[in-house]
Amino acid sequence: MKKHSFYRLALPATVFALAMGGATGCNSASAAEQESGESAAPQQALTLVGADVAKEVDHNPVHRYRGRILSPETVAIVPQVSGTILEVPFEEGSMVKEGQLLYQIDDVKYVAAVEAAKAQIAQCEATLAYARKTAERTQTLFDRKVASADALDSAVSARDSAEAALASAKAALISAEDDLKHTKIIAPIDGKAGLNDFSVGNYVTPSSGALTTVIRQDPLRLAFSLSNRDFLRFFGGEKTLREQFSVRLVLADGSAYEPEGRIEFVDNTANARTDTLTVYVRFPNPEGVLIPGSTVSVNVFAKEAAKKVAVPLTAIVHDDKGSYVWVLDSADIPSRRDIVPGTMTEQIGLVESGLAAGERVVSLGTHKVVPGVPVRLNATR
Repeated sequence: MKKHSFYRLALPATVFALAMGGATGCNSASAAEQESGESAAPQQALTLVGADVAKEVDHNPVHRYRGRILSPETVAIVPQVSGTILEVPFEEGSMVKEGQLLYQIDDVKYVAAVEAAKAQIAQCEATLAYARKTAERTQTLFDRKVASADALDSAVSARDSAEAALASAKAALISAEDDLKHTKIIAPIDGKAGLNDFSVGNYVTPSSGALTTVIRQDPLRLAFSLSNRDFLRFFGGEKTLREQFSVRLVLADGSAYEPEGRIEFVDNTANARTDTLTVYVRFPNPEGVLIPGSTVSVNVFAKEAAKKVAVPLTAIVHDDKGSYVWVLDSADIPSRRDIVPGTMTEQIGLVESGLAAGERVVSLGTHKVVPGVPVRLNATR
């Protein structure tokens, strides 16, 4: 929050003239009293107070939370076929690109399976061609009343079976080619490779588990929780939070992370135990400064500061009816003004409602003020 100075009011010339005139009047009255022998009633001295002008300031409070850095994409590299690892052409902890080869599994039997499937398709195609011709000839003979209906049914059945066998062979080829493709395990995303749990020579199967993991590093995602009360009181809902507020990070060493985050969404449920909501924010991480799994400090603030009225903290008075200030009119006559106070610091207090910028308030000696009774302003404080 910006520091704001409150300028003290100089002693008004009218007040000063009245004070001086009053003093002269007293001296004259005293002389007159001495001459006449009569005593005059003493004049009541004005209460001495300090005053300030209410200022309009930029108010943009920072709401602080703790958050954790997450990766939006974490992929466990699990083998889809069984075989011996022949090659591991990546380095642990290195950045890998989508499509980059990570593991090569022995593919001999899978190449053979593809070739066998192709041969089976060729055989099925030949069988189908013969079956179709046989069905056509039998149909011609049947039309000439030379072949029986049973012979025609048998020929049609053989043709249909050959078509089904060909379809099955084609499906087997697709499966064989897919298995062959999976003997080359490639990176599905750009990211950082983790520990390699299986070196060259190991026999792996789909049940062996993850060979390694690849975690996307840029961009990353921040997750932080805020109470349902804060969510409604400070941000007013998800739409307002996303459109009107910004998020910045403070790293573990206390340094500020320069790129600003973009609020993605608020989780669709609240934590039933803590009544908190999780907010997800996306951050660019081109230099790899942010590390998935690490904890950071989160600062949330409005994109545009709000205008608030501020007065010295000493000007705000509290009693059983609430909070108020003493407002001075042009004649330095104080009157009580009830206010709704806002955020307070050691020196200033914000006023949510009840006071306008430019109005004068008593800021020192509030306990001495009597409503409707003029005061004298301290010009030296």
